[in-house]
Amino acid sequence: MKNTEQKTETQSTEVKNRQIQFNRLLEASHAARQIKTQMIQKAPSLAMAAYYTTLPINHFLINFVYMTEGITDFKKFNEWKQEGATIIKGSKAFPIWGQPIGKQKEERAEEKGENYEATPEEDRRFPICYVFSNLQVKAAEERGAIC
Repeated sequence: MKNTEQKTETQSTEVKNRQIQFNRLLEASHAARQIKTQMIQKAPSLAMAAYYTTLPINHFLINFVYMTEGITDFKKFNEWKQEGATIIKGSKAFPIWGQPIGKQKEERAEEKGENYEATPEEDRRFPICYVFSNLQVKAAEERGAIC
């Protein structure tokens, strides 16, 4: 019985954390949209305004909302891991929008040599993706020097 209770409690905590991250992403996206709109309105030329309209919301999240002094790069956990870096314990990831579910399914099918056409619903569903900044990782050289 205890194991089932622990499992339910863990699942409840995960759902709560996911909701917190989702809310955080919604707030950040709202700020990013405002920045994007301002940049379009204040663009020095029509060409620049058109360019800003083509940029995804993640561009504004990463380059304006999440960017702080000292941050030079954002990468997913596995991308940092491939470079030999490790995430510093306790670091909180920055949520961004992932590739639409439909696009992911189409790419997986294509890799298998199959055809798949995403539904409009799948094309509207964007999962949350998490990235870490360069300030949240220890490079392989740094880890070696400490040991």
